Amino acid sequence: MKIKFYFLVFSILLSFGLNAQAQVTITGTGTGGWNQPGNLALTSTDGIVWTASNFEIVGDANMKISEGGTWETTGGYTDDTPAPGFPTGKIVLNGGSNIVGTLGFWNVTYNITTKEYTFTPGINPNPVVVVSGGGLAADVPMSSPNGTSYAKKSIFFPGGDASFKETSPTTGQWGGGFPDGPVVSGGTIPVPAGAFNTYFVLPSAAAPAEYIFEPVVVSMIGNFSGSAWSTDLDMETTDNVMFTKSNWAPVINDPWTDPELHLKFRDNHDWTYQFGCNGANGANNLELTGTAENGLAGGGGDIYIPWPAPNAYNVTLDRSTGTWTFEVTTPTNNIVPANFKVYPNPTTSSWNFIINDYSQAKTIQIVDVLGKIISTTTVQSNEVTVDATNLAKGIYFARIGSETVKIVKN
Repeated sequence: MKIKFYFLVFSILLSFGLNAQAQVTITGTGTGGWNQPGNLALTSTDGIVWTASNFEIVGDANMKISEGGTWETTGGYTDDTPAPGFPTGKIVLNGGSNIVGTLGFWNVTYNITTKEYTFTPGINPNPVVVVSGGGLAADVPMSSPNGTSYAKKSIFFPGGDASFKETSPTTGQWGGGFPDGPVVSGGTIPVPAGAFNTYFVLPSAAAPAEYIFEPVVVSMIGNFSGSAWSTDLDMETTDNVMFTKSNWAPVINDPWTDPELHLKFRDNHDWTYQFGCNGANGANNLELTGTAENGLAGGGGDIYIPWPAPNAYNVTLDRSTGTWTFEVTTPTNNIVPANFKVYPNPTTSSWNFIINDYSQAKTIQIVDVLGKIISTTTVQSNEVTVDATNLAKGIYFARIGSETVKIVKN
């Protein structure tokens, strides 16, 4: 009898221990951010089947399921689950693709044993509020945690008269001045072209409606020093359409040894709206311009650009199209290098280099505007000739030691 009792106690404690270790959540921009543990916590009565009811999928709707509050215990949908892994599927821990849901309210069930999940439609408990007009192709639903305060970030307005509208259960429209009123019932708002975060508060018996258009912050994040994929480098703008960073000379984050620079642009210092590469750009196909997916579906892959840069970059992101450009700047500090001079420049055949202290200069590298090393010539005296007859016409850069100068082949 005692043996059976002890076995029962042991089984209960073991079951409790396993359940206590589990921490099933859903993480991702679809639930408010890529956090650990995820923003949406599921509950269970048996430690096997986990559920959450009537939660809202927001942002770009990308999600993964986490079993233990770490990335190693987090998974996306398996290869044999049809894309986009919604509304049903199976996950693989420490891997898998992002589940891409549909915006709105949903219920979810997850089986921790089989790794299978199912989303079923929920019921929106809040009044439905949308941003309308302003050049938008369609009304944009806003999200609310309480049915009173609403938000929708990273909307790009082509420009025009906009308004906030309640479409259910009652109807209403509000407008006024830009960017924040005063509010006019039934009015419109003259919104200029640009990317904005929008916020709206429904009117009540105690207070009138309120709204504000907040300019989006666009930044770069990547493997460069000062960022390390955790800190953003903000860009500048004068119109909330074109975002720029001038004369940017990035350095790979120490002690990383990546052979090239890779990064993304993103809005508001989070991953909900991000801009990467939508094409063949990659570690083996460096580019200086491209177009992202305009912040949708993860914004594409990382952008790979040449590093070390021939000099520095003038960076531009067109927020209306997702087009990004890294323009190689003309050297400024080393227009007249201290340790060498080159002639003729431009040339049709070869460049002659005269080096003041050739003992400190081991090689002369000729680099194209994509950062590719075209040739390397060993320095053995203070006068070196570099053949250019087989080079295509265009701009190149000559590197000797720490100095760089622009050279031209005609």
